[in-house]
Amino acid sequence: MPVEPSEWTEVELTSSRGAVAQRWIAVVLSLTGAIGVVFSFFMQPEWWAVISMGLVSLFIVVIGISLWFNTGMNAAATAELLEVGTRIPFRVLSAEEVADDSIIYRLLLRVPADELVVVHHQCSQGQCVEAAREAPGSEVPAILDRVTKSWGVVHSRFDG
Repeated sequence: MPVEPSEWTEVELTSSRGAVAQRWIAVVLSLTGAIGVVFSFFMQPEWWAVISMGLVSLFIVVIGISLWFNTGMNAAATAELLEVGTRIPFRVLSAEEVADDSIIYRLLLRVPADELVVVHHQCSQGQCVEAAREAPGSEVPAILDRVTKSWGVVHSRFDG
């Protein structure tokens, strides 16, 4: 009988340093896309090449902008969770390897709460892969906020 995931929300924990690095990447992507849009008008070949380069460059700008905002939301959610959350290990109930080019596991985790709460976490980080290989019964470190029903697996040290 499969266990359905709960209404709890996973926060992708992002440190301040990680957020700055991701925002720099977002700026570089957006600027590269904007330069590509400008250069697409100077192309002399066919009209379809100008349109193609312009559309691809606009797509790169959109990716950069979305990365900027996603990073900001993750950093804000992380700061809030670190402020009010409690560090507590989550027990790995089962693990399933996801077919991909890299090693990725989907973990079924038990949230230590009053009632039985089960959540999913999909990850390729070393400690999660190790916990998946040792499942069931292994644990992963996490931060939990029972009030907002949010949680996040801790993969590294946070600077706050």
